[in-house]
Order: sequence, then C-alpha cells, then structure tokens
Amino acid sequence: MKFEKATGRMMTDSTAIRILMIEDDDGDATHLQITLRKSQGEYELHRAESLAEGIQLAQEIDFRVILTDLNLPDAFGLASVQQLSECFDNTAIIVLSGQDQEQLYIDAVSKGAESFLCKGEITPTTVHRCIRQSIERIKQREEIKRLVDAIQKQTVVLETQSAQLKTKNERLERLHDSSQKFVNNVSHEFRTPLCVVKQYASLIADGAVGDVSDEQRRMLRVIEDRVDDLNNIVDDMLDISRHESGLLAANRETCDSTQIVTRILSGLQQRASLRGITIQFEADETQTPIFCDAEKVSRTLINLIVNAIKFSSSGDSIVVRVTSSPADREVTFAVQDSGPGIATEQREQIFSRFRQANTQLLSSTKGFGLGLNIAKELVDLNLGQMSLVSTVGEGSTFSFTVPFDEPETVAQRYFARLKQIDENASVCFIRINADIEPDASHRGDEIHQLLNYLLHSHDLLIKTSLSTWLVVQHANPESAKSFLSRVTKETTSLNRNRPQGPLPTLDVQQQGTLSIHASSNALMHPIRCIADAALPLLTLPPDHYEVNHV
Repeated sequence: MKFEKATGRMMTDSTAIRILMIEDDDGDATHLQITLRKSQGEYELHRAESLAEGIQLAQEIDFRVILTDLNLPDAFGLASVQQLSECFDNTAIIVLSGQDQEQLYIDAVSKGAESFLCKGEITPTTVHRCIRQSIERIKQREEIKRLVDAIQKQTVVLETQSAQLKTKNERLERLHDSSQKFVNNVSHEFRTPLCVVKQYASLIADGAVGDVSDEQRRMLRVIEDRVDDLNNIVDDMLDISRHESGLLAANRETCDSTQIVTRILSGLQQRASLRGITIQFEADETQTPIFCDAEKVSRTLINLIVNAIKFSSSGDSIVVRVTSSPADREVTFAVQDSGPGIATEQREQIFSRFRQANTQLLSSTKGFGLGLNIAKELVDLNLGQMSLVSTVGEGSTFSFTVPFDEPETVAQRYFARLKQIDENASVCFIRINADIEPDASHRGDEIHQLLNYLLHSHDLLIKTSLSTWLVVQHANPESAKSFLSRVTKETTSLNRNRPQGPLPTLDVQQQGTLSIHASSNALMHPIRCIADAALPLLTLPPDHYEVNHV
C-alpha cells in the first residue's frame, strides 16, 4: 500500500484503488492512513486539505473513492458532499464525521454520498468493507445506465421489426401499432429484473446472507414494496395494451368472494404496515357464489387497496367489505379509506388514464395513473359496475359489483353490456358437449380453461352441466365457424403432448344467431337458458330481435 501527500503526481501501481481524502486535521488523516494500511485492500491514497484543493486534484486524477470530512476550511456540513457528487457522479463519495447520527447519515446519502463513516468507529475491517461496497454500488448504477441506453438503442430495432410484421400479418397491423408494441416488449423485459430485485431484497431482509439491522430490514421491505408497485404498473400497461387490441379476455367461472380477498390480503397488509396502516376485512356473511374472472377481481382489488394505502396516513385503517344484494342479484366489493377525499368535479376524471386527483399528499405517492382506469375496464369485463362515494377531508369508498352465479343474471348483464358496445349486435350460440365420466370432473375444468382461452372479451361462456357449455359469441356466422375450427385445431394440438392422455371428445355445434336491432329501447331480460336449444328466451317484442336457427 502506498501513501503520499497530494501533489498531483500519479503513482505507478495500477492495481491499487485510487482514493482521495479531503481532511484538514493531520491527526484524523494519519489515523485513516494507518487504518487503511492495516486493511485487506490495496489503496493509493492522496490527500487534500480543502474542498477546492480536492476538486482540483480530482479533476486531474481519476479517483474511484473520495473520503471527505464535513468540516473543511472552505465548506461546512453537507455542502461539500453535494458539490462533490455533482462534479464527480461516477466516483463513490464517503462521508467522514465525528458524529454518529442516523439523520446525518440519511441526509448525507440524500445529497449524493454512497456511505458514511464515523471517525470514532473506523477500523481496518469497516473502512475496507465500506469502500468495497461503495465501489460496487457505483458499478451497479453504471450498469443500470448501460441497460437504459441499450433499451433506447433497441427502440429502432423494435420499430423495424414491427414494420416487418405488419407487412406479413394484417391482423397484427390492426392490433399492434408502434406504441403498443413498445409497451408490450419493455413491460415484459421489466419482469425478470424486478423479480430478481424483490427476491434478493427478501433474502437479505430474512437474514439469509447475514444479520441485518432493523433499519436495514425496514429499507429492504420498502424496496419490496416499490418493486410490487412497478409490477402492478407493468400489469396495468399490459392489460391496457391487450384491451385496446381486443385481446383482453375474461376467464369467468363460479368463484368464492372470501377466497378471492384472502388470497391477496396478506401481501397487501404487509405493504400497509410499512406505512403504519391497517387493513380490515369484512366478508360476505351469505357466502353467495359469484360468476367472474377471479384474477381480474383480484387485480381490481389490488389497484383499489394500493391506491387507498398511497393516500392514507400512518394510523389510518382501510376497510375491505364484501356484501351481497339479493334484490340486485349481485355482490359488492368495497374499499373504504379515511384519506383526503376527492372533490366532486374530479371524480369522473380520476378514472381516465394518467389522471389523478389533486391532493395535499407528497408527490412520492404519485404514479402513472393507470390503476383506476384499468380497474374500471376489468370491472366491466366481469359484467359489473364501479362507483365512488367520497367526502373531502373524510375519505373515499371505491366499490364494484359482480353478478351472482346464475345463468339468467349473467345473461342479462352480458346482453346489457353488449348493447352498450354495439347497438346492432349480432351474437352466435354454440353448444359444446363433452364425453366426461361423472367421477372425472377435473376433465371438465380443463375443457373450461381451453374454451376461455379461445374466446374474446365480448364473448360469454356458461357451463350448463358437468359436460355441457353454452358459448355466446359477439360475432357473425362466419366468425363463429372460425371459432369451431379453432376449437378442433387447439384440441388436436393439445392431445399430441398430453402425458395424461387426450382430452374428452368434444361435440361442437352452432345452434343459431341472434340480432338486436338498433331501434330497440327495451331492456333485454333473459329469464332462462335452454341448454338443449342453446338459446335464451327474451322478453323483447318480436320486432326488436331476430333468431335464426342453423
């Protein structure tokens, strides 16, 4: 290890880590030199006695680390740290202080320091470890910058690939414009590093690689919390992209509302506890089965609860409530907070993309504003409605509905939604029968998943018995024939690679079509579904619809 007074002369040992020490106290400087000499590392140490002298020397010599005192002849406190970090953003700045105060450490890091050393506690081990960790953090920051640059360079490649795909496939030309393709690719690229960051933070917080302090554990939990936020944003962006492309489908089936909530609540409770917030769950006492896509209900609840956490304060309580309404044949999920509330004129705007209500909370709570927008779309896919009740200064309650698991209720909601989308809607009815043994109900679940995979968001799948399904497609007869062909093709493809044997034989039959006239103002109210004919009975006057049997 080599040491010398700062003279501007470069030393010849290329393996040593070049360090600049800015310290005007000879005793402290000598102590640090001796400590470094006893440490495990190889260091080339230069010294400056003032901030100006240190900056000038650092402009002439490439230092990996700068150790700076907070009390210098020409700088006092954290001003030196901020000035050094602004001038040398690729150099690890380590603060030397005679005070061991937690807030001082936090303030130093916020000004650009990589780490903090208390002079009274410096040992060969601690100083070596601090230097190595600070250098490693700088390397990681440089790697992040490199990755960002690489992603930006890939934009040109992605645009070129998009243009090539559009010329080969007319459907992709309709579904994927350049912005949607960019969102999809970048969102997927985010998933792996985000997962790694969260897993490593969790391992460190759990002590898998060594003991950590309570404050370090708290910070690691905050990292996990922020990674979850990013993952939610990625999910929202992907869902919006799929929705705009017409590819966001709904895997609706019989579900239990209590199971949906309890499945997501533990992770959200941990997130809320980091902010000193509690979450209470009031389950539906009737336990009425509902018909929905459980994953999309979960996503909606997560967005609403995360939103409530962001706009709540320490000590607040969030209530998640599930209630059933026999009169309306629906279950309501509600998320109630005691946050700042939302003014009347802003309540419609917050459901628009990239819009948030104006509140007095810190800007750190702001996000992309995608959550409420996609939540409203997911509720719509589940044949429900979203509502908001809010009082400024008292809090807000976001709620949404899901229909009971009743074919009549589901069909009514479906046709009402379809008419809002297309006043001249045309639907096709397809009946599917499967050869399923009474003791092989799991086979029916597999077929249900396959059919849901093949349908789009404006279609409806109802399981009418153990081995029978009714498909209602928002399509013309020709599109329905295409669906029949896809069912056969996908079933054949799956059966080639199924180690447990082929799926049961499917009998797929197109039963008929139904057209709703634009002049119809009556409310469609299917009173029952006839499984053998696969056509609902409607209480509409005959001149408002046409039924064409195949």
